[in-house]
Amino acid sequence: MNDLNGYNGLRASLVITGTLLFFYSYYYLAHSPSLKNAVRRNSPGIKGELQLFFIRKFSGLVFLGVLPLMVYILLMDGSFDRFGFTLNHLLSNMYLIAILVIVIAIVLWLRHKKNPDHNTLQIKNGQWTGNIFVLNILGWSCYLLAYELLFRGILLFECYESFGFWTAIAINITIYSAIHMVNGIDQAIGALLFGSVACYFTLTRETVIIPIFMHLALSILSDYFSIKLNPDTGFEKIIMSNKL
Repeated sequence: MNDLNGYNGLRASLVITGTLLFFYSYYYLAHSPSLKNAVRRNSPGIKGELQLFFIRKFSGLVFLGVLPLMVYILLMDGSFDRFGFTLNHLLSNMYLIAILVIVIAIVLWLRHKKNPDHNTLQIKNGQWTGNIFVLNILGWSCYLLAYELLFRGILLFECYESFGFWTAIAINITIYSAIHMVNGIDQAIGALLFGSVACYFTLTRETVIIPIFMHLALSILSDYFSIKLNPDTGFEKIIMSNKL
């Protein structure tokens, strides 16, 4: 019997379908207009923006992380070790992670410098404080940890075991790019490029830690440059007074 029609093929098919179901459940719940309007109506200003941001990020943590991992571990006998989610994998790949983060930072800086009006901020606020930016980092960290464990963890490794290296990458970046099409062609193409690199290093280094740090760098640095370089946003200046 062809292995694609056997147990491994069935596992991969269930994981692909489950990934899409979990993502669509998250997206249409967390990004519904009724939710956005209700939060902003009840809590106007920065308070409402923070509430909406954390509702979306923690919904992602649940629907893309907690629930899929529970199903995967309990029903499919999966484990974190399978994804290289260990301290040893982090330490052994620190140089590669540092290089990738630097490359991402340079690319983002050049993009924002060329087009300072480009804005990736999900918290709609003109003047940012350090505390708000720390909350922004916290929200992204919770969300992206779950996101990468699902897409570059469960989905990628299951497809790799069933279909092989390049087919697994093709499936992953196709899904990854398709779900970014709602944000425009630039993000869809960017997802193809970013996803290809992330998948390649995930499989060749046998760890999901690399794409986690890549994605964190991409989102956090993009927000930072949006604040620093966009003329409509900025960090509040702290005025220090010297007392004699």
